[in-house]
Amino acid sequence: MMNLDFFNNYTEPVCAFNESNQLIFRNSSFNYIFSDFKSFDKFKKRFNFNLCLLSSENLKNLTPLDIMLKSKENFHTICTYQKLNEEYIYYYIYTFKIDDVKIVSFKDITNENALNSYKNRYSELNKKYNEAADETKKFLKMQEHANSQVLKMAAINRISLVIRETNKIEKILSSALEEINNLFGSYKTYFSVREKDSFKIKYSLNSSEVGILTEYEDNISQRIVKTKDIIVSSCLKEYYNAEDILPKGVTRVIIPVHNKNKLLGIIVTFTKHKFNLEDNLEILQSLSVQLASSIIQSELIQQLDNKNKKLEKTLNELKETQLQLINTEKMASVGQLVSGVAHEINTPLASIKSNNSIIEKIISSQNNLNEEKTSLIKELNSINTEASKRIYDIVKSLKRFVRLDEAEFQQADINSELDLTLKLMAHELKNNINVVKDYSKLPVVTCSVNMLNQVFMNLLVNACHALQEKGGGTITITTSYNDKNVYIKIKDDGIGIKSDIQSKIFNASFTTKKIGIGTGLGLAISKKIIDLHKGTITFTSKENVGSEFTVCVPIKPLH
Repeated sequence: MMNLDFFNNYTEPVCAFNESNQLIFRNSSFNYIFSDFKSFDKFKKRFNFNLCLLSSENLKNLTPLDIMLKSKENFHTICTYQKLNEEYIYYYIYTFKIDDVKIVSFKDITNENALNSYKNRYSELNKKYNEAADETKKFLKMQEHANSQVLKMAAINRISLVIRETNKIEKILSSALEEINNLFGSYKTYFSVREKDSFKIKYSLNSSEVGILTEYEDNISQRIVKTKDIIVSSCLKEYYNAEDILPKGVTRVIIPVHNKNKLLGIIVTFTKHKFNLEDNLEILQSLSVQLASSIIQSELIQQLDNKNKKLEKTLNELKETQLQLINTEKMASVGQLVSGVAHEINTPLASIKSNNSIIEKIISSQNNLNEEKTSLIKELNSINTEASKRIYDIVKSLKRFVRLDEAEFQQADINSELDLTLKLMAHELKNNINVVKDYSKLPVVTCSVNMLNQVFMNLLVNACHALQEKGGGTITITTSYNDKNVYIKIKDDGIGIKSDIQSKIFNASFTTKKIGIGTGLGLAISKKIIDLHKGTITFTSKENVGSEFTVCVPIKPLH
């Protein structure tokens, strides 16, 4: 039977079935994502169809995985998976055959569906915005046919100017109320919104009136809500529940502001001058339409602002995820070093163990020790002491390198950090690889030490791999500085980088190494780290000659 272990390198869940439809393999991602997997029969019942690209008469009785097993051809479908906590996840399932083995892969498309939902929502908002814009255009056409009413149109134009200059509804309504007040010689004008069976004054030229609840007679209230009619009347009170009586000869004008069938509010103005509705109907209707458009447009812009805030929040979360990815890659590199570090530790430990056994035998064989044996014991103890020191140094270096609790910027000696990195990767430097250090005496650099160590580690490991493929060679590390920056150059005479891929080496997930050796994140993350420090990372390379990477880091952080 073929070896399916290479599927463990896949980030997507993968499983495999034999010709008898028996589950014979689950990769690491499958076991991690479906950690509550008990049996295939229970597992398949948690899948339901969302979209199936095969026709079947038994869809009601079969799960997507049943149909997948029955299918003799390559199969793909979109379905939902119900987790134990009632959460639903969308999966795109596709199968293919390798020899007699059916491979099944599960791709999580939940985020794609969510993104489509946001796009649809954005499309709806954009549609409403276009509808509001269309209503504004209708109003502008009405303006062109109202040249005879120059004075009144001038007031409308001034309100239009305010609308074009700002999206703040407070400023737009304040301007409209003032123009209406001047246009009709009114002594009081305000804008109210409906609140249950009453109307609440929200904007007024007299700020002391804001917040007052006003009630109107039933027939007036019904006309305001159900029709778009402008209501002109002589009345004894401003509103039904008012205490004061109006002066004789006052006319009240109520202008409903609608968007389609939705009442956005009413403008109420009081004038002692003669008011003819027929002469002013077109102007007031135009004003109502324009205010409705501006109110809807303001609401849409507010919704877009909220969306932008959410996007900004998402961007910040992505930045945090990026830093987590940097630490994850760092720990992955430490994992690659574990085998080498273990080798370095095992040798002195074996020495201690062996020597301790000899000491035990010597002590147990004879009560009185002569001078020769005493000398031997001292020599063995000396060896044990040196071996213990080696273990201590290795562990201390590893702890210094990891130091995940030191994420903040601090002062560091770059030369010492390079030596620390070289010490930790000593096992990589044993295969005919020579290291030449050409250090200058550097000033201390304010930086994130563990992040820079990760950059040095990535560059040195890549250099080692390039030399190993060539059978050995030399790595030259040069440090220098000027008034503002420190420069670290890491040069090798390895196999070099092919010219046709040099533009891609800083791209995430791009790698020339075999599966299981490289993730394609090392150089991409190194560039992100240097960008974070406001520095640069550049390189020159020639195939079969070697490569040289230059890291430039500011001595003091740039803001």
